[in-house]
Amino acid sequence: MSAFTQFIDSRWPEIVTFLLVFGRTSGLMISAPFWGSRVVPAIVRIWVAAVLSLAVYPGVKVASLPFGLEKAGGFALTLFPLVLALAGEVLLGLILGWTAQILFAGMRLAGQQIEMKMGLSLVQLVDPQEGGHRGVFSTFLELMAGLIFFALNGHHLLIQALASSYNVFPLAGGSFLARALGGMLFSAGEIFSIGFRVSAPVLVGLLLSDLILGIMSRAVPQMNVFLVAMPFQFGFGLILLMLSLPAIVHFFASQLASFSYGPPALSVAGSGG
Repeated sequence: MSAFTQFIDSRWPEIVTFLLVFGRTSGLMISAPFWGSRVVPAIVRIWVAAVLSLAVYPGVKVASLPFGLEKAGGFALTLFPLVLALAGEVLLGLILGWTAQILFAGMRLAGQQIEMKMGLSLVQLVDPQEGGHRGVFSTFLELMAGLIFFALNGHHLLIQALASSYNVFPLAGGSFLARALGGMLFSAGEIFSIGFRVSAPVLVGLLLSDLILGIMSRAVPQMNVFLVAMPFQFGFGLILLMLSLPAIVHFFASQLASFSYGPPALSVAGSGG
């Protein structure tokens, strides 16, 4: 038996634990804001995941898997539970990053609602992060959300959420999948809540402008409402959006602060167990 094989045999539980930690961290890097975009090269994500795994590893309990995985012998018997546990950790990391993406998805939804109401739904910009096309206000609100996210150390909150997730879901936990998926589905409803609350000032103002234009068309039949409505709604909606920006920034910051107490999906899943 070579020295390397002896080292693997003596340190097998620690090696398995680090692989599982690296799997959860890799899932987070794939789905987390900014890190999961196409502008970040894959090699950079791998290195960041490896460094975070080394930082988190000392505070994680050694994983305990069935079929004698603590020993190097019986490789054929131990490979399946190891792969299954690693896939579960990657999925849990993806769910953890998804909970952070909820804020950004809500901001994109708010931008799409504003564009549809202002008649700009056909105006598209190239999105370098996703490689597709996106509306003007969707891109603007998402970029603003990204600036607030990094200005308020949202990336630090992600690392804290990764470290605290091991208290809710230990490595190779058997009952995490149903609870984590249930928490993810529950937190997905927050996308619509965030989108409507962010776009509410502009949408309500544009609805009132529609009522005013309707009244004017009845009072002054000679006025071409269709000719006036489009530029009026665009200018009025832009003014409303600029006036509501401080409230939007405060709302996003408060939502990000609530994330520091625990990601929604993990909090719901943890309370359910």
